[in-house]
Amino acid sequence: MKIILSEEHLIMRIRWLFLLWLSFPKPLLATSKCQNLDGTAATDWAILYKAPAQNTGKALIGGAAANWQVYPAITGRVDHSFGRAVEHVVALNANNKFIAYSNVPPDLPKVKTKSNSKGVLMMDPEATDAAAWIVHTVPGFPKALRGY
Repeated sequence: MKIILSEEHLIMRIRWLFLLWLSFPKPLLATSKCQNLDGTAATDWAILYKAPAQNTGKALIGGAAANWQVYPAITGRVDHSFGRAVEHVVALNANNKFIAYSNVPPDLPKVKTKSNSKGVLMMDPEATDAAAWIVHTVPGFPKALRGY
């Protein structure tokens, strides 16, 4: 299968990569800091599945005994894997760096799009650089702390 990008599409992708490179300090030293199920330790990767209209879901956390586990109520607590991963997005801190993208941005009328892309790329530039990329399907998340 051969994929052909138009010149305009290629330039747009290069601009985004350049913007990401400029936005984050020491990007080559960053490591993923996904969290285990209870949010107490780093793990290499984590997958969370939550069906619509349900508060609980299933999580697959990387490691030697990677099995699907019942995931706690996502909306009720912050001391779990997903809550710890996005704490840099929702906290008021000048050091928090993130880029959020969504085909259904918060506080805007219904947007017509053929895309279903939503995600958050986060960077914590403290003494131990950490980065995480979350791809999700939650419309309007995250809401910006300040206006656009």
